[in-house]
Amino acid sequence: MKISNFTKPELDHFRKNCNFVNYEITMFEMRSRGHTIEEVAEELNISMEHAYRISRQVNDKIIRVL
Repeated sequence: MKISNFTKPELDHFRKNCNFVNYEITMFEMRSRGHTIEEVAEELNISMEHAYRISRQVNDKIIRVL
């Protein structure tokens, strides 16, 4: 899922209703601005495996509120 393809009102809806925590917030915000998962992992200083896990959690929460 490409978070950067959502509109601003949709992104605001997700921010309000998905209850993102810790790294999920950063993942969501950076991905909404078009950053890659690799860039997020580097910014957060975490492994790629951990970054992909967080990305899946973010995507799961978005799907649940759609």
